[in-house]
Amino acid sequence: MLRKLHSIPGLVAALLMTIVAMTGTVLSVNPALEHASAVRPGLTPLSVATLASRVSTSVPDVETLIRRPSGAIIAYYQAGGEQRASIIDPATGKAVGDYRPSPVERWLKNLHRKLFLGDAGRIATGATAAFMLFATLSGLVLLARRMGGWTHIAAPIRGDGLQRLHNETARAALAGLTLSAMTGVVMSLTTFGVIPEGGAQEPALSVSALTTPPMPLRQMPALAIDVSRLRQLTFASAADPSSSIEVNTTDGVGYVDRSSGRWLAFQPADAWQRAHGVVRMLHTGEGLWWLGLILGVSSASVPLLAATGLLLWLRRRRAMLKLAGNNVPARDADTVLLVGTEGNSTWGFASALHAALIRAGFRVHVAPMNDFAAGYRSLRYLLVLTATYGDGDAPESAIRFLPKLERLTIPGGVAFGVLGFGDRQFPHFCGYARTVHDALTARGLEALTDPGTVDRQSEPEFRQWCTGLAERLGVSLDIRYTPLLPPTIPLKLVSRDDYGADPEDMTSVLRFRPAAGARSWPTLLRPRLPRFETGDLLGVVPPGATSPRYYSLASATADGLVEICVRRHLNGVCSGYLTGLQPDDTIEAFMRPHARFRPGAGSAPVILIGAGTGIGPLIGFIRHNAARRPMHLYFGARNADDGFLYRDELRHLVADRRLQALTTAFSRSGSRSYVQERLLADAQSLRTLVTQGAQIMVCGGRRMAEGVAQAWERILTDTGLSVAQLREQGRYVEDVY
Repeated sequence: MLRKLHSIPGLVAALLMTIVAMTGTVLSVNPALEHASAVRPGLTPLSVATLASRVSTSVPDVETLIRRPSGAIIAYYQAGGEQRASIIDPATGKAVGDYRPSPVERWLKNLHRKLFLGDAGRIATGATAAFMLFATLSGLVLLARRMGGWTHIAAPIRGDGLQRLHNETARAALAGLTLSAMTGVVMSLTTFGVIPEGGAQEPALSVSALTTPPMPLRQMPALAIDVSRLRQLTFASAADPSSSIEVNTTDGVGYVDRSSGRWLAFQPADAWQRAHGVVRMLHTGEGLWWLGLILGVSSASVPLLAATGLLLWLRRRRAMLKLAGNNVPARDADTVLLVGTEGNSTWGFASALHAALIRAGFRVHVAPMNDFAAGYRSLRYLLVLTATYGDGDAPESAIRFLPKLERLTIPGGVAFGVLGFGDRQFPHFCGYARTVHDALTARGLEALTDPGTVDRQSEPEFRQWCTGLAERLGVSLDIRYTPLLPPTIPLKLVSRDDYGADPEDMTSVLRFRPAAGARSWPTLLRPRLPRFETGDLLGVVPPGATSPRYYSLASATADGLVEICVRRHLNGVCSGYLTGLQPDDTIEAFMRPHARFRPGAGSAPVILIGAGTGIGPLIGFIRHNAARRPMHLYFGARNADDGFLYRDELRHLVADRRLQALTTAFSRSGSRSYVQERLLADAQSLRTLVTQGAQIMVCGGRRMAEGVAQAWERILTDTGLSVAQLREQGRYVEDVY
């Protein structure tokens, strides 16, 4: 619901917010320009009395002095029967140039504040500010949930390029947009009297005609206030003996007697006036030119946020479930399939399962988990497919499921199955799915299967769970799943290094560059790689297949190439395809961010552990270790002769001190050992590194990763730490396949 509410104002008010934001961006430059060109008094304190005396001497018939928020002094006077305005040098009181307000600035302010529509326009811009305030605050909450909690709000943002562009821009601009929107709402409410502007009472004034010569301005005690507090001074009229000097300052408004130079009346500024002055300054940047520039930069992000937000919304709409066949009404269904998703990718799996169940003869009703309700009169099976948001939270379409489950009555004899979707790199992998499984069990429902898990939308894992479900249901399920893939780019193989004597079991290091047709704005004249970092994933869909295979990247965009390590597997569709490529062959591929698998910030040691092709991202981290932070690599392979990937380069990296220590383990040559054994042999030194804040990074096959985790549990004995604790701290991360 929050995501819908966040999207609706963005869609409805996108145009208005863009107009208001872009005009605000242009206007935000004016305070800085005015500040840079303003003639100010200098370091010596200057009183209003001195300034008024100098100006009245240098500018005949001066009527009014105004101090701009930038500090510039403007004098208004009559000359040749016309009203004139000049910029004043406070040091001399002389005019140094004409003051001409920019007609462009006036036009922009009219558009920014009221859209050229008078009060109706003011209402529209006020509502736009309110929309923007809600969008920023709801966006902040959504970002915190996406990051796994408020404590992770500054962590690297996961997602594809569009998601990262939207969220990273929002995070950078959030404070400025919130301040602009909040102050805009307050100013709008003040304009229409909802919030008092203050200063309702005028100073009580009683004056008589001038009977003695006027006191020189320089000597008037009431004007002995610093110029920095002046807003406006209106001189007494020489033609009117009863007139007085009117002074408006940051402290209040008053009238000064020309004869005595003392206050005739003074009304101090009340709290509402002071608050309104602060709000205006914070909104416009007038008086705080540097803040104006910050707010302007933040406002400039609104069109980008609106465009990327619209694209994300359209993408979610396109990814919504398109049922193959009829969606049976809930009251008639014998099987209810509930879907919990954040970005709608889970709907694709739900659609495939729904179609397979329909073909198997079940009457299936599909709905978001939030729509879980009473009225399932014929219910026999309850199936739940749910993603986990962040680190164990409910996704957007499932946040109301558990509260409803506690209240609703479920018919007896219902069996259920839960399948979770998530990222194994999170400490609470598929944590919400496990929570749902436990809650359904607590309600007395029978579990058809143990809670299943799907790591990073793995089709094989999804099919494996469906096979187990089919066995419990006593049917055959024909799963026809077609994933929704991001746009691909063509990559041309430029070089390859092969390891292993057996061509059916070799490992290849493949390097690609963008091929013709890989265009990317703003570079339109030559192929260009998209943005990615070492440790991100390259997605490849081999010919004849529907699901992508993912390979960890040993390079980054800055390297100018795409480098992966691939081991050929018996009957491996994608590995056979890739290792069969020859230079100049072209593939279609896409990048998938994997921000959790990167060395943390700082200079703490990093312990890298990999086996076989798992060395790919690890050597990339070492190559980019220009700061020479302590990195220790444990690498395992089958043999030292033709299984030692990057052997010569690793030795060079040790000599270059980008890699502090290299420890190898070969299971079929030499001492015949595994990386787990090497780790245990160095337990004491590794414990020391961990106490120094070391981060542990593991990349390779699942069996290897499990063995390494067990070894670390032994290494950490008596340290007060565990692998689970290190995972929670982000100091034990894995890229497992």
